[in-house]
Amino acid sequence: MKRQSTTELDTDCSVAWQLQNGRSRIQRGLAADGFRGDYPYAGVTVVAENRDPEDNSSALITVETVRDVFAEGVAFGVEDALLDSMLEAADIIRGKNLSGCSAAAIAFSGTHIWYAITGNCRLYRIDSDGVDCIVRDQSVANQVSMSADHPDYYKKIRDLKWWLGGTETGRPVCGHARIKQDTTYVILTASGWIQLENSAVVLHRKGKNKTLAGWLSSVSREMKLAYRRQGGALGAVSGLKGGSGRVISWKAWLSVASFLGLIGFFVFANPFSSNRHIEEKTDLFSADTVEEIVQPILADTVPGSDTSAENGIFDFVPDSLLLTAEERVEDVIPDLTADLPLQIAQVGGTVPFLNPDSFAVSLNFEPDIQWENFSPGIYSIRGDTASSILAEVVSSAYPGLEIVQLNRIITVRESGVAESARWLSSLSSEIADSTGVVVETRSSVAGGAEWIRNYPVFVNGNRSDRAGEAGGFMGDSLPGLPSLRNSRCYRLIIVL
Repeated sequence: MKRQSTTELDTDCSVAWQLQNGRSRIQRGLAADGFRGDYPYAGVTVVAENRDPEDNSSALITVETVRDVFAEGVAFGVEDALLDSMLEAADIIRGKNLSGCSAAAIAFSGTHIWYAITGNCRLYRIDSDGVDCIVRDQSVANQVSMSADHPDYYKKIRDLKWWLGGTETGRPVCGHARIKQDTTYVILTASGWIQLENSAVVLHRKGKNKTLAGWLSSVSREMKLAYRRQGGALGAVSGLKGGSGRVISWKAWLSVASFLGLIGFFVFANPFSSNRHIEEKTDLFSADTVEEIVQPILADTVPGSDTSAENGIFDFVPDSLLLTAEERVEDVIPDLTADLPLQIAQVGGTVPFLNPDSFAVSLNFEPDIQWENFSPGIYSIRGDTASSILAEVVSSAYPGLEIVQLNRIITVRESGVAESARWLSSLSSEIADSTGVVVETRSSVAGGAEWIRNYPVFVNGNRSDRAGEAGGFMGDSLPGLPSLRNSRCYRLIIVL
């Protein structure tokens, strides 16, 4: 027998879950359920598998408990609510003297997901880069790195290090991530992921017109769960909106291309005359004056000259059109000269190929997810003209990265470690959600504390070269912020 329940979210995420019973009437200790939350209330999907075939209740208690907590309405503290609901289920299971179960749950709100995994369940992420197992099972087989061809492998998968409702001390593996439109997170019980790891099943999201529920059904068919002894339970959350793509007209693309062309022209070609009067510029958020930076202009790089061909952008544009664009630039694109080079922190990747006259880049080649919190993207400051425009320029260099707008980016350096750590750890999750943090200190600011997961990006910058400079922030201020606005701090973060 096959039971399926699903719901599609029409804002940022879709959610679906599926329970596929197997051919054995005895080993059917599976459960899957969920709840759709209308933003700002979080939704959830949860799957569970009984540890003992004679236990008919543990898995069902778990999915119903987690579902009911979110059905009551969770708008804040989603990660805490998810963990508390799992631990509440564990208390109920112990109170009834049941054998316990493995369980996995994903909660979601907006562009955020939170997960909690225990026992022999797993969590996978699917995106344009392929399939990646984010959280593995807590079994003896995984603990000792036993290969699938070992004769005791399938036995040791059921031999758990910790499970929900067990008497041993322990807690689920919890975490947080951002979800993009081309990303899907999938949770599976052991009977499901065993088929995934040991067969030719391809876990992908081809065919964007297929709903998430339809895709889960096709995965179940590929795994042949209905013909297995136990079957399997699956749950998924996807950033695909309703399972359908949006078509952008050629006129819209032409408008975007023209806009980016103007940006590239006035950012990189620097057409301002050397005789032009340069006024003193001020910061976009305060009256504090900013150190004036005047870019060198070569006399021979005037549009129409022989050397202008080297710039590339002039090769296919008539001189008359360029002069018209120059005459009208002040009405379209603001003068960014005083904001250059823009301070950028790059996390991961290789040496950047961005123009050094426009971007001052600090590199963190080897980020560590244990001490930092990040997801790939281009993080700019909302309302900061230079940050927003140059984020589009960077996006053309890294087209696979999503632009995420923050209200502020805070830079912590050596002189403000203690005050910044206390203030950042006390910030509410809803305010931290719009705040980026770059750490450039020789000592640790957070030490991998759980509260850094409230920040969409909490990363290291150039600790060795810039730790001695003054910290600060760019963007909107907040009450109690223990640093001052500083134009030498970061206004753009690239996470590759």
